[in-house]
Amino acid sequence: MRILAFVFLAACGGGENPSDGGADATPDHPASDAPSFDAGGDASTPKLALDLSSTSVSGISSGGYMAVQFHVAFSSTMKGAAIFAAGPYDCSKGSVQTALGSCSSGSPSPDVASLVAITNQYAQAGAIDDPSALASQRIFIFGGADDPVVAPNVVDALHDYYASFIAPASIDYVSRRAGTSHTWPTLAYGTPCDVVSSPYIGVCNYDGAGAALQQIFGTLAAPAATPSGSIITIPQGAFIADPGGASLDDLAYAYVPASCSSGDTCKLHIAFHGCLQGASLVGDAFYTHSGLNEWADTNHIVVLYPQAKKATVNPEGCWDWWGYTGADFAKKTGAQMSMVRAMMSGLAK
Repeated sequence: MRILAFVFLAACGGGENPSDGGADATPDHPASDAPSFDAGGDASTPKLALDLSSTSVSGISSGGYMAVQFHVAFSSTMKGAAIFAAGPYDCSKGSVQTALGSCSSGSPSPDVASLVAITNQYAQAGAIDDPSALASQRIFIFGGADDPVVAPNVVDALHDYYASFIAPASIDYVSRRAGTSHTWPTLAYGTPCDVVSSPYIGVCNYDGAGAALQQIFGTLAAPAATPSGSIITIPQGAFIADPGGASLDDLAYAYVPASCSSGDTCKLHIAFHGCLQGASLVGDAFYTHSGLNEWADTNHIVVLYPQAKKATVNPEGCWDWWGYTGADFAKKTGAQMSMVRAMMSGLAK
């Protein structure tokens, strides 16, 4: 069985890589003018009273890498991030080989200093927001001791990367949790916590969603036993001309608490699924059973679940963190990045 996040890369081969440079290659992602993110949408896209200045992100595996990319690139509108089983920003540097090695097996460990330098370089070119906006934010990081997909030292590198911009006191790092494999941890839903198995949500006796959101937002109301809001669908094609060309599914999903649909001002949290974990492969497992909706229901938080899907260059439906959509995959102008950012604007009144 091919496991969740990285073995898929071997199927892509070096020929699908937009850059054939190695781990130490100088990034050649072209700088571009700051993009404009039009609201977009159509009649089926709801309009909600969202405070986009309090947006936060989370993700696991390839979705964790995507969450880091999105958080760093759009840091001026972010509140914080929760990352499960992933490494630092632009870890792959556009190289499949680096993604498979340094950024998954951790051999060698990711070069954090070079990734911090790349971040600053991109910011100076206007390709991402100034990382000084990260300083006031709160970060949650989670890694399992028994994760065979993303080595613990890769997750350590993510901690060290964020610590280059954010005070350590604002970072909660659950490192090497015993009995935990490559999985999104929940109290009671999913497969055994110590195995890698679809839908990659684990019964870990640990509320990963609650730990993540409370780290980002501080004290929250207790989660709902049964969420009273609604799951809605959002056409991703309203925000990008050719979703399939960017390995994006036709629909995204969102959990909207009743209070938010009634007009209350709410925060937005964006959750990125991992490889083999999109709705086209596991149904509603991630967007219904991650635990995020229960916390969102009682705390005025809309949860947006964008969706990637399988494609020839992306056979396991992963988010692009190595460059299959183009050399600007980790920048504001990246196909998937700009689509999700436009969806943010499109959902807000």
